[in-house]
Amino acid sequence: MSEINSIFERIKGYYGIIPLIFQTLSRNPDLLEAYFEKSQALIVNSLSSNLSFEEIELISIGAAAALGSEHCLGTHIKILKDHDIDEEKVFNAILLGSMIAETSSLSKSLRIFEEVYNRT
Repeated sequence: MSEINSIFERIKGYYGIIPLIFQTLSRNPDLLEAYFEKSQALIVNSLSSNLSFEEIELISIGAAAALGSEHCLGTHIKILKDHDIDEEKVFNAILLGSMIAETSSLSKSLRIFEEVYNRT
């Protein structure tokens, strides 16, 4: 249980909360640890690749918007708000992520449309 508490302290230090994903995965400490370590490795790698904390969070917001993940979106928006990041940047990340989701849906649908009507 102390390993879970250690992981939770690190998560709370970054997010300010313990997201539901981590809370639920704590039912299986090995899965929690594996998921947490993967997440940390991606963040550390991103930081060492010259992406700033702000950029990582803006990318996370765009992806959450594109995927329609309300909880992730709320968590990452709050993180940037708590770090006094300009809300216009957050707003634009949401718009860009949403545009990508729309474009993806449209491109998939139009490809099928073109195939069915033998235009490709």
